Amino acid sequence: MFEEFRRIDSLMSLHRADSELSRLNDRAAAGPVVVSPDLFRVITKAQEIAGQTEGSFDITIRPLADLWGFIWKEYRLPTEAELEAVLARVNYRRVQLDPEQRAVHFLAPGVSLDLGGIAKGYAVDCAIEKLRSLGVTNAMVKAGGDLRVIGAPPGKSNWIVQLEDPRKEGRRSKVWLRDAALSTSGNYENYFEIDGVRYSHILNPGTGWPVQGIAACTVIAPTCMESDAMATAFFVYGVEQSLAKFGARFPMRFMLMPKSLEHDNGSIRQTDSFPAVGSNRARN
Repeated sequence: MFEEFRRIDSLMSLHRADSELSRLNDRAAAGPVVVSPDLFRVITKAQEIAGQTEGSFDITIRPLADLWGFIWKEYRLPTEAELEAVLARVNYRRVQLDPEQRAVHFLAPGVSLDLGGIAKGYAVDCAIEKLRSLGVTNAMVKAGGDLRVIGAPPGKSNWIVQLEDPRKEGRRSKVWLRDAALSTSGNYENYFEIDGVRYSHILNPGTGWPVQGIAACTVIAPTCMESDAMATAFFVYGVEQSLAKFGARFPMRFMLMPKSLEHDNGSIRQTDSFPAVGSNRARN
């Protein structure tokens, strides 16, 4: 199972100069580049989700993530002039795919892909398929905020999954899950604060700024590649639009930011299809 994570990392990591993704980013503006089936599958799915969410999920976000310092956690607040210059390079429509040749071509110089919002989920799916090929029928595979379950634990009908408390106060919630994937995108892991304002790594590709007002978005889907990407996409797309357009297809849950730090008055919006949530306050 762990070899699947290592394999996908070697293909899709931005932190490795020798990854297939890094080589693609270096070469695809000059002409079409033939890529592996795994990489093409993930990029194709990302482009599909980008179209469905009006660009809210955009893997060409990499120049923006670099500008804000989120990739290497060297945070900085960019100027409006810097944002304007970089935004000209962010547009999923500038990625051209050729399914027959399994090739990727960037239609403008400076385009660069970041698969951080989808690759980990795909790696979870690959690990699940590896376990299935070995005859495993009951398992949970988890990587950060992304997980997928098949079957159920011995003597149980469902897996119990904990949802992180965005305020890190131990107020985790738990949901019951079976034969599905679940992912959470949140503003509480990769962020910095200036003058009391939190800037998280979930960036709006249209404005260049981190999304405000949402603490976490959790999505349940058949595959972890979908749940991973959709959690980010819906975080950017917004609560009302996501619930209206996708609520019938994907169980989802939004935790909104409280209006002040002194009062725990953040609210929750979710679909009726989202599993029952129970409190699980952690003890020291």
